[in-house]
Amino acid sequence: MTVPGSSQTLLTVIPDADALALTLEQATSRNLSVVTAPDPKAALAMVEMARPEIVITDLFLPGRMGLVLIQDIHKRAPATATIASTQTTEQGTILAAIRAGATDYLPLPTSGKEIGLALDRAIQRLSRPVEAIPGIDRLDYRVTIGTDPHHVEACVSWLMEQTAGNLPESQRLHLQATLIELIVNAVEHGSLEIQYHEKRQALSTDRFDALIEARRRDPRFAERRVVVQAGYDLRHRRLHYAIADEGNGFAWNRLLTRGNQPCDSHDANGRGVFLSKAFFPDLTYNEQGTQVTFSVPLP
Repeated sequence: MTVPGSSQTLLTVIPDADALALTLEQATSRNLSVVTAPDPKAALAMVEMARPEIVITDLFLPGRMGLVLIQDIHKRAPATATIASTQTTEQGTILAAIRAGATDYLPLPTSGKEIGLALDRAIQRLSRPVEAIPGIDRLDYRVTIGTDPHHVEACVSWLMEQTAGNLPESQRLHLQATLIELIVNAVEHGSLEIQYHEKRQALSTDRFDALIEARRRDPRFAERRVVVQAGYDLRHRRLHYAIADEGNGFAWNRLLTRGNQPCDSHDANGRGVFLSKAFFPDLTYNEQGTQVTFSVPLP
C-alpha cells in the first residue's frame, strides 16, 4: 500500500533511446518517479528494490527475454501495471505478452502522446491507497490456504503486495521470511500433522513430496485449511497477522525461549519460529498452539 503523499514509481526497460526519452518526458509530467534498467535481468533486481507500480519493458525480440521478465513481475508483484512494447504488431506476440501478465501493449515506434495515454491507463489501474480514503480505520484481509506447501510462497507474495508495500526493504524481507516460515509450519506440522523427525527423514530420502501427497489424500487431513488474517490498522499504524491451522497444536512455549537447544522431534521448525520472534517480538501462539499472531509497525 502506498504511503500518503508518495509518488508512484515507473521502471523502464527500454533500449531505444528515442522511446526512452519520450517516456521520461511523459512520466515527469505525471509526477512519476522513474528508475531505469538496461535489460530484463537488471530489471528484476530493480523490481525487488524499487517496488515500481508501473513497468514499461521491451520484449527484447527475438529472445523474448521481456516475456520472462513480465512473468516474473506478475508472479512477484501481481498488482504492478506492466506495459509491453516492441516493434512488431504480430498478434501472437501481443497475446503472449498479455498471457504472461502484461496489462497493456505499446507498439514501437511510438509518440509521446501514445506513451502518455498508456501511462494514464496504467495509473488508472492502480489501486487507490487506503490512506487516501477518509473514515477507514482498519482494513482486513482473510486468506484461506489449502494443504500444498508449494503454494505458500505465491500466497505470501500476494499478501505482501496487498498489505506491506510501503515497508522498508529490510523489514519486508523479514516479514516475507516470517510469513513463509509460519504458514509452511501451519500447513505441514499443523494441518498435515507431519512431525519434525518425519520431515527430516523424508527429505533425506527425497520422499518429502510423496509424504505431503499421502497426507493430503488421507481423509483425516484432506479437508483441513490454514487461515491467514491480516489487519491494516490505520489508527495505530500497525499491521497485524494471525495464522491458524486445524491441527492438534503443539507445546510452543519453549520454542520462543530455548536459545540454541536442538529441535524436539515433535516441534514445528523451532529455529524458524525463534528467528521470527527475534524479528517481531510480540509474536505469540494461542494456548493450544494452533494460531500464531504478531504485528509490524508501519513507517
